[in-house]
Amino acid sequence: ARLAAGEPEPFAVDTSASHVRIHLGRSGLLKFLGHDHVIEAPIAEGRVEVVEDDPARSSVRLRFEADGLSVVPGTEPAADIPKVEARMRGPEVLDAERHPGIVFVSSAVAGSATEPGRYRLVVEGRLQLKGRSFPVEIPLEVRQAGGAIEAHGEVEWTLRDLGIEPPSVAGVVKVANGFRMAFDIKARPGDAVIPKP
Repeated sequence: ARLAAGEPEPFAVDTSASHVRIHLGRSGLLKFLGHDHVIEAPIAEGRVEVVEDDPARSSVRLRFEADGLSVVPGTEPAADIPKVEARMRGPEVLDAERHPGIVFVSSAVAGSATEPGRYRLVVEGRLQLKGRSFPVEIPLEVRQAGGAIEAHGEVEWTLRDLGIEPPSVAGVVKVANGFRMAFDIKARPGDAVIPKP
C-alpha cells in the first residue's frame, strides 16, 4: 500500500553498494618520506527516511564499526598497511576497543530540487565518535531513480575538529590535520538491513 501523503518513507542503505572514503594527507618537516592514506569506512547499517517533495522532513542515520575502517588496497605499500591500520584503530586515533561504534544522526536537512528526481541538499547532524558528539554538515547531490536513492558528496574537515590529534612519526612526518571525506551511498525501499553478500 502506498504511504499517506506527507508520511516518511523508509529506505535501508545498501551497505555492499555504498562507499565512504577518507583521504588523509601528510605534513611536517619530512613529509616527502610519508604516504597519503586512503581509508575505506564501510557502513555497517544505515537508514534514510524520505518525505516526498519535502526534503526538510527527511532524515539519515548511519553506523560504522571503528575496527572496520581499513586502508584501500593499492593506496599504501602493502608492508605498511598492518601498521597503519593498527595505529588508526588504536587508542591514539579511533580507540576502537573502548569506542567500537561511530554513528551519524541527522538533525536537519535543507535544500531543494534541481530537476525532477534530483536534489542538492545540506544534511546537518551529530557525529558520535570516541564517546563524544560533534556537529557536522554534509553537502550531498541526491538522485531518486527506479525506487532507489543515490547520494554523492564530499566534505572537508579537520582531525582536531573531531577530537583527534594528528599522529606523527618521530615528530617529523605527521598526518595532515585537514582531510577529505567522499560519500557514495545507495539506499533501497524498506526497513530491513541489507546484508553484505
